[in-house]
Formats: sequence, structure tokens, C-alpha cells
Amino acid sequence: MADLVPRDSEKASDKERGRSVATHVLDKVLSFIRKRVRPLHWTGLAVTAVIFYIYARLVAFTARLITSGETDWPNVPAPSVVALWHAGAPSLLVAIAMRKTKARAAILVAGDPRGDYLALLCRMMGFDVVRTSGVHGGWRALTELAEKLKQGACVIITADGDGPARTAKFGATALASATGVPLVPLSADCHPALQQSHKWDAARNPLPFSSISVWIGAPRAFEPFLDRESIESARKWLEETLNRRS
Repeated sequence: MADLVPRDSEKASDKERGRSVATHVLDKVLSFIRKRVRPLHWTGLAVTAVIFYIYARLVAFTARLITSGETDWPNVPAPSVVALWHAGAPSLLVAIAMRKTKARAAILVAGDPRGDYLALLCRMMGFDVVRTSGVHGGWRALTELAEKLKQGACVIITADGDGPARTAKFGATALASATGVPLVPLSADCHPALQQSHKWDAARNPLPFSSISVWIGAPRAFEPFLDRESIESARKWLEETLNRRS
């Protein structure tokens, strides 16, 4: 998943984002395969998406859902922008497989090759998928997501995008402010979990028979932002709210 607007114009280094040399090389290889060997790329991502889909359904069938906060999952307001940390995305996907939101859900997925399988997986799970990459791609995605909100959808965004972890970018608050819909902070986690400590977000992946915990914060509405100070204040509020629940 991805955030809309990169912080500091996407100047964060690979080190700041937690990107290893191996990850950087893998991204280059996958980009080459997607561009030059398309049948191999699309076959591989289809197989990967199906495997993860079956696994998500298996975990959802055996897991226990625990909800807390302002309301129980999946009763999020719609239309709304739902923001969570990237590390909680696997747990939220399983929660959605267990109990789907009543409103149509749209999700933002990065436009890089590794995002291709995730986009297919999310479509298999019933999401509307919006892809983004880079600064201009982020603004195009913002327009598309705004249209989804007009149609009454719930839009899900990872607030820290592609890193650094647990540092909110401007996308979620900007989208909520521009469209006049509430921003809903959300935290998702699982126990026990398979934690990928080597990844930039230290993602926690649910195991069969695990407990999936979802906390839903109070919705907050934002007036149109008039200056950088108001934008930063909203971003900081979201970051502090999500970090208090992590």
C-alpha cells in the first residue's frame, strides 16, 4: 500500500526507509522483468496473489477478531478516509476477510512491480484499487480517490507510505480535507505473528488461529488547509494518534 503525497518530495534515502541493498536490487530485477518479460511477470504475480488469497482466507477462517475504540470493526463511517501504519496492513486485510465493510472500500497500492501482486490480491478480496507512483502519480491518485469518496466509498491509506516507518505523510489528511469527509485513525495487529524484522516497516503477518485486533479512533473532520502550519498540525495529530495505539 502507499500514501498519496511523499514527504519532503520523496527525498528520503533508502537507508531512512529501511531499504537494504538486496531489496533495492530485487526492485530493479522485478522492474526489468515487468518491462522486458511481461508474460513471466504476470504469471508470477497471479500465482503469488492466489497463494496469498488462499492463505488470507485460511487465517480468517481460524482467527479470532477483537475490536475496540469508537466503534466495532467493520462499522467505519462512509464516506471516510481510514489511515493506518503500513505494518498493520496484513492484519487489516485478514480483518476485512473476516468482516467486510458495508460500504465499498477503495485502497491505494504502490505502482511498483511488487505492488502488482498486492493490487490483484486486493481486487480478489473485493476492493476498488487505485495505483500510484511518484509525485505526479500521487496527485492523479488523489483525484481518483476523491471520486471514490463522492460515490460513498471508504478509502484506506497507509499513512507512512513507503517509509520511514511510523512517520505520517500528508496524503491522508490532505484527501480528507480536500473532500470534506472525516479522517478515521485505525490500528491493526495480530498475535501471534510472523514478524519481518528485516523489512522497513517490521511488518507483522497473521498466523492461523491468531487473534486479530482492530482499534478504530474517533473520526476527525478538517477544514480546508490554508497554510503549511495547518497542514503540518493535521499530519502531526495523525502521527501521534497512530503511534499511541502501536
